[in-house]
Amino acid sequence: MGMALGAAGCVSTTHETVTVSCTDYIGRPISERIAALGPPQATYRINPTEIGYVFDTKETAFVGGHTYYTVNYMVGADKHRTPIRPVTTRCRGFVVQAPSAATPVSQRIIVDVL
Repeated sequence: MGMALGAAGCVSTTHETVTVSCTDYIGRPISERIAALGPPQATYRINPTEIGYVFDTKETAFVGGHTYYTVNYMVGADKHRTPIRPVTTRCRGFVVQAPSAATPVSQRIIVDVL
């Protein structure tokens, strides 16, 4: 009985935050960001092969609320929840690889985040 309660209460309390940071968009087409955020506020040519897109976005996600257990061998396992907190991600713009002005937006790949 004690072994079963001990095994039932041994749940990992490590929680990973699952949020998208700005750098997670590197390697993806800029057309995905345009579809999600609308047209950019400005575009500018950085050098002959790179273009900058200015969006200035702010995304807030609520994380937490995960269940974890603690064991008190006198009474049994207690169920708890982690606190819920907002996590805000702010991306000001993206740098894309565009070898020429004729390159379609769906083929312009994000190489850096501003």
